[in-house]
Amino acid sequence: MIIARLPQALIVTGLATRNPGYVDAGLRSLRWLMTLQTTSTGQFRPVGTASFGELRIPPRAFDQQPVEATATIAACLAALRADDDAEWKTAATRVFSWFLGSNDLSVALVDTEIGSCRDGLHPDRANENRGGESVVCYLLGLAEIRQLARVSVNPANPVALRAIGA
Repeated sequence: MIIARLPQALIVTGLATRNPGYVDAGLRSLRWLMTLQTTSTGQFRPVGTASFGELRIPPRAFDQQPVEATATIAACLAALRADDDAEWKTAATRVFSWFLGSNDLSVALVDTEIGSCRDGLHPDRANENRGGESVVCYLLGLAEIRQLARVSVNPANPVALRAIGA
């Protein structure tokens, strides 16, 4: 289950149909989800798949998967388009950092040398599988963050544009 897609769907549908009730419900539910997916130190911790199917207990920290991170980035950027609150930009950037090692194990899931992405985090190690879904998830997250950077950077500053790979 990709949890962040639900608030994202509410936000996007609300924007498309000009229904502020949907947008508000999506923003509220995403804020709630982000409190669940943020550690006490401020790091992103996606709801682990070990939690799925368990009712009325707090989510387990593991097994964290790239698909959850990518969905959360997309949801935060949909919220930014709806709300224009800088908190969403900060949250999306913090979530993307999960791929780069800002996570519970301080392990980068992405290997830019060979173009792979590990399939997730277990309590004691990164998953050594490097499936296509994980690579696609990382690349989708990277594309969203680069798009955010292009929109946020002053186009009159070519040095800043080169720094983000534009």
